[in-house]
Amino acid sequence: MPKPRTPSAVLEARGAFDKDPARRRDDFEAAEFDPAPPKYFSPAQRAVWNEIVAALPASVLQATDRIAVELAARQVAYFRVTPDPDVTAAQLAQIRTALAVLGMTPADRSRVSAKKAPKVNAFAELLGDKKAH
Repeated sequence: MPKPRTPSAVLEARGAFDKDPARRRDDFEAAEFDPAPPKYFSPAQRAVWNEIVAALPASVLQATDRIAVELAARQVAYFRVTPDPDVTAAQLAQIRTALAVLGMTPADRSRVSAKKAPKVNAFAELLGDKKAH
């Protein structure tokens, strides 16, 4: 599997664009994620949706991730109500893939980056440093 792309903000911090500014790119930023489950979900699907949303940091999910969370919630809800012999290996593989896309497996967790709150220097204003925010 290929190495995941490094976000532009990380490359900027490393100074990657100092040598070749033409390499600079803008990363896509989606709207804020709506944590409310779809209205057409069954109670079991709603419960799994809420479980997934609660398990992930808020800064990981974006508006474009709703379909991925919906697919994962539907598959896990189906898995939980279906007797073991009736669940196929292909269905289990789909669940694992859906969870991996969201970074919900140990191996995939390292591939997902959450936005961190900017560090604020409490003394920056006193010192007149405008960039410290």
